[in-house]
Amino acid sequence: MVPPVDQRTADGYDLQFGTNVLGHYFFTTLLLPTLIHTAKNSPLAHGHARVINTSSGVVYLTPKGGIVWETLGTGEPSIQAAKTLGANGLYAQSKLANVLFSNELAKRYAEQGIISSSLNPGNLQTDLQRHLPWLVGKILGLMLYPASYGALTQLWSGTMPEGETHSGKFLIPWARVGDAGPYSHDEKLAERLWAWLEEQVKGH
Repeated sequence: MVPPVDQRTADGYDLQFGTNVLGHYFFTTLLLPTLIHTAKNSPLAHGHARVINTSSGVVYLTPKGGIVWETLGTGEPSIQAAKTLGANGLYAQSKLANVLFSNELAKRYAEQGIISSSLNPGNLQTDLQRHLPWLVGKILGLMLYPASYGALTQLWSGTMPEGETHSGKFLIPWARVGDAGPYSHDEKLAERLWAWLEEQVKGH
């Protein structure tokens, strides 16, 4: 979370977007044939397979427009745009992108039995805060929950019968349906993100 802005993936993408979004997209698409097969053929699946993307409460702090597209490339202009947006903005847009991807996955694969939801796991005591300034980390630490709480909402949505009604939904702590803000409902933004992700993984 919020690493130095000059840290990039091996392919040259912003580290946060590459890890949180592009990697998740690629991994999920690799699993889709198995997920669809499981949904159709496993007697334990009840006709569904669930995909849950971990977002964050920071979705409410995304930059104007939701995603600053200029930050998503691999060249020098995208590096400069990322520096302008800053680590916090980059993190926020990556977490919104988790929600948009999850919503689009739910829409595209509903008829094939895929249930896709996203969630805010809560404010947790983990090593994710290691890049924050020391004082900010200490103050924030007073308001955080033990890391084990972070699995509660995922487990609820992933295993309980209620989870079958969560496709396209955003969940909040602890085990409740919430809302990820106005950009999360922008279908055009979700479609544009999906097209961008699709283009990036061509040939892999």
